[in-house]
Amino acid sequence: MNPGTITNREDFLQRIAKQLGREVDLTPPKREYKHHPQDDVLKDASEEELLETFRMVATRIHTDLVECESTHLDDTLRLLIERYEGTRILAENDDRISAWAPSTSETFAWWDSTKPDTSRELAARADIGITIADAAFAESATIVQYAKPGNSRTISLLPQDHIAIIPKSVLVPRMTQTAQQLAALDRDGLHSPNGVNFISGPSNSADIEMNLIVGVHGPVRVAYVLVHDL
Repeated sequence: MNPGTITNREDFLQRIAKQLGREVDLTPPKREYKHHPQDDVLKDASEEELLETFRMVATRIHTDLVECESTHLDDTLRLLIERYEGTRILAENDDRISAWAPSTSETFAWWDSTKPDTSRELAARADIGITIADAAFAESATIVQYAKPGNSRTISLLPQDHIAIIPKSVLVPRMTQTAQQLAALDRDGLHSPNGVNFISGPSNSADIEMNLIVGVHGPVRVAYVLVHDL
């Protein structure tokens, strides 16, 4: 038996129901809610209003937000790397990075999913980790990263600083839209990611006397690079 599998579930429940003199319906309940407040958040916001909300909240969560066109992504990354004084860079192994920033990406080490131990060691020593967001929430300035080959959450977790490239096309009002997308993938039998990471700026803690400390157990600094024409 594979770990996590349930065998003979129906027979087991039927026997218990029979002893209790009950009928058992094993059909999963369909949840119908009268109110859907989550669908109303920023529902009528224009693209510019979503962008402005994202900008405002990103500042609140101590994140550097830089905006550019794809033709300037090379220069933008170079300036950010210089600002963060990064020399050891580990990037998500995604063809889009090398296509959008071909010059800068020549200096990166790339995550190798065939050598995860070696890649994790690189991540632990890296000054900067570079990833691409699969979605971004205007409401909370949160970015979403789906688990997939060539990527690992350690790229955004272990290096001292994190740079996330965000195509403007992935910006949505809030988590509701991504949850609906994932539910649709699962319902349609399509491939859904086996892991989803939500990142809202640099790590922080306010456990000690409610004083906010940023960069305690993860990236010290986080930069969002919002690319307008992608």
